[in-house]
Amino acid sequence: MVAPGTVTTERGPRPKLPQWALDAIQLYESSAANQFVVHGNVNDQIVVPSPSAHLGGLTDFLLQVLLPRFDVVLSYDIGNGIRVEKGGEVFSRWPQLQQDPNLPRAPRSAIESLTHYFRYTANLARLNREHVQVGCIIKNADLLAPAVQGGFDYDLNALASLIRDWSSESLLAGHSLVTFLVTENLNDLHPLIVNNPRAAQIKIALPSPDDLTQAFEFFNPAYPCALQEFSGKLQGVAQQLAGSTLGAIETLLKTREHARQCLLPNDLVQLKKQLVEKDCNGLIEFLESPRTLDDVHGQDKVKAWLRQDIALWQQSDLAALPKGYLLCGPVGTGKTFMVECLAGEARVPVVKLKNFRDKWVGSTEGNLERIFRLLQALGRCYVFIDEADQAIGRRDASSGDSGISGRIYSMLAEEMGSTTNRGKLI
Repeated sequence: MVAPGTVTTERGPRPKLPQWALDAIQLYESSAANQFVVHGNVNDQIVVPSPSAHLGGLTDFLLQVLLPRFDVVLSYDIGNGIRVEKGGEVFSRWPQLQQDPNLPRAPRSAIESLTHYFRYTANLARLNREHVQVGCIIKNADLLAPAVQGGFDYDLNALASLIRDWSSESLLAGHSLVTFLVTENLNDLHPLIVNNPRAAQIKIALPSPDDLTQAFEFFNPAYPCALQEFSGKLQGVAQQLAGSTLGAIETLLKTREHARQCLLPNDLVQLKKQLVEKDCNGLIEFLESPRTLDDVHGQDKVKAWLRQDIALWQQSDLAALPKGYLLCGPVGTGKTFMVECLAGEARVPVVKLKNFRDKWVGSTEGNLERIFRLLQALGRCYVFIDEADQAIGRRDASSGDSGISGRIYSMLAEEMGSTTNRGKLI
């Protein structure tokens, strides 16, 4: 894997490579890892800095930016089976393919077939007969090798073990082989793969304000009407829309450009709310409140404490700032009302978690992972969990829910305890 040099494209300077791509290049070039579990914002659009910069998916980015020098690049997903993305002529020389030109589609047989090909090319290189650099992209790896809770599936475990061997087997680890396993949430993927110490975990975060600024510079020539009001002020737009996906923003710009409607500064707050809530599929909602703490009658010491913390936050004096608040009391004593008033007083986004528990195995943890990814992209915000005793459950697994409450508690405790969140999330 190599990073292309700096080039000026038709739309201006080539965008910089994202940090996750630079990390992957360094790990592979140093032989520290040849298997990458790519997770996070994997279904979003990415600015692909090829000679003519354009928007594309993660697969396009991998093919055109990280894998252009590889002789053969294969991909697999359970819908399309094995596909030859690059190097069909080289791949066609594989003796097994000449005997049976039909590539298998079923997960177990497809992974076995890929493993045979990787070993074949590695043996060729070991015998100094031919050196074939091979890349492989496993799309939706969580559907191929999902996490299994509460039991053993020997066929699935064998499949996950084969994938794990791609990074740990000495023959393959020493060969010019790189594999990318793409999943949105780590909690959805088989633990044999997630916990593999030889595989590197690469997290693609939601676009930061800097990423969005770079993207808007790319968008500006394509959507002159939609962005007319923000000429020379694209950084401010990026700051306002932080937390949105690039794909959602592009859809918005296309719609406005087609209707010949300009985005206006007053639109941005409401548009961000709509974009983020849509991307999260109802897992969160933004609380908007015209009230302030002046609307709370009584509780003077509580209000003074909260205002003191808000002042510290605004001054970026974070040493004494708490990481959270626990509001407790009987039904009807105004706990939720207090949060609504705090939202208006603080003038930062207040995100309410809702409906993140799911009946399917692993889905609740995956939903929380997606929510945390969003919260980290928003910057400063309050996170509100109403009826927390019901939503979170107990720390131990004695509540008869297959341990899900304990896992939720652990994930929330880890997120709240993270020092990187101090001054960002409360």
